[in-house]
Amino acid sequence: MKRKAFYIVLLLGVFFILPDVLHACPNCKEAYMSDGQSPVASGFNTSIVFMMIMPFLVFGGFVLRLWLAQRKLREAEGTTHFNG
Repeated sequence: MKRKAFYIVLLLGVFFILPDVLHACPNCKEAYMSDGQSPVASGFNTSIVFMMIMPFLVFGGFVLRLWLAQRKLREAEGTTHFNG
């Protein structure tokens, strides 16, 4: 147990002493250092927004397709959802 705690403390010490080592890749470091003003940073930001929007668009497409199929089925039966 003491050996495990020692390794954890040693690892945390390395993380805090050498922050430059913690960057994932040179592109991430460049984007971080330029405060979002470089083309690499803009590309990262755009890709994140794209990845966040995609699930909503895919799910919305499925829901729209189901809604249109249901509407077409009701029109084929001659009934409508609204009584008007």
